Amino acid sequence: MKAVVQVLGPTGAGKSRAALAVARAVDGEVISADSVQVYRGFDIGSDKLPPGERGGIPHHLIDVIGDCAQFNASRFLELAYAAAAGIWARGRVPVVCGGTGLYLRVMMQGIFPESRRAGLREELRRRGEELGWEALHAELRSIDPAYAAKVSVRDRVRLVRALEIHLDSGLSPSAAFQASRSPFAGCRFVRVGLHRERSALYRAIDARVDRMLAAGLVDEVRGLSRRHPPDCPPFRALGYKEVLAMLRGEADLAATRERIQRHSRQFAKRQLTWFRKETDIHWLPADDLAAIVAFVRQCLPSEP
Repeated sequence: MKAVVQVLGPTGAGKSRAALAVARAVDGEVISADSVQVYRGFDIGSDKLPPGERGGIPHHLIDVIGDCAQFNASRFLELAYAAAAGIWARGRVPVVCGGTGLYLRVMMQGIFPESRRAGLREELRRRGEELGWEALHAELRSIDPAYAAKVSVRDRVRLVRALEIHLDSGLSPSAAFQASRSPFAGCRFVRVGLHRERSALYRAIDARVDRMLAAGLVDEVRGLSRRHPPDCPPFRALGYKEVLAMLRGEADLAATRERIQRHSRQFAKRQLTWFRKETDIHWLPADDLAAIVAFVRQCLPSEP
């Protein structure tokens, strides 16, 4: 049975360091499960591990998008499986590292595949702009009331995706998701969650924000804003949206620093709420790399 290791946890928990230690110990390669690290140039704010600090361990799904294309869970699943298949073929172990809970979940549960109908998503967006997003939400409610209850009218990405699934397949989103099957089905998942006491986690988050700002986050965002439109998806991510607001004159640096730290702490709390609902995660102290490596080793089959 093929094995997949997931090293997960909230922002600031130290996932990159732990995943690197695991990959080194089990002859693995890292697959990033981060919704921002896929974008080329968005480096400091997404806390990408620089190539020189990866210890020669191959990392996948980093810098795979050079424009402002929307990246979603369906695309992640497709690319993650392609990366994992290559890793298995080399006799190694995929070590998935990230905090995007949906990406980690669809590896096990699957998701409806990406639409192949060119222009459908853009057509739905135009309808939303012309008719109003409430009209599209009402359309979703008529198709799938249960799923519509989970999607806010303000969540335009999920709203468009739900209607796209229906128009592409003829199924309601709920039915489509139930019918989906992950290409990882049949794999053995070893899921390790990194635990920090809440106060220690918040201190680590605050320190990480200070480190990003010192490393040139403001200059990175300024340069990216010259090359990409303001609606580029990663500009909605933590750090980037707050710095963009600062560059528009809406806040000074001190207020921006405080906002990023506060929003990051709030995001970590939401991540923990998500992960705590999943009972197959084995939580270990984030700083105890020896315990993390030992647990993964004992869970892996004799052959990857």
